[in-house]
Amino acid sequence: MECEGRTVIVTGAGTGVGAAAAQRLAGGGANVVVNYSRSRDEAEAVAAACREAGGDAAAVQGD
Repeated sequence: MECEGRTVIVTGAGTGVGAAAAQRLAGGGANVVVNYSRSRDEAEAVAAACREAGGDAAAVQGD
């Protein structure tokens, strides 16, 4: 999935399907906002995985 230069917000990205989507988008070059409600540690891990996949990422809490 080609997303170079785009910024995406993935809600519920701390775990499960949201985490997988965030990492896939990052692999395509997207800048990813990993939105989470309660899973801070998991969201930070997903953000790190996104950066390793090639995108820039930040974990942000929101409801």
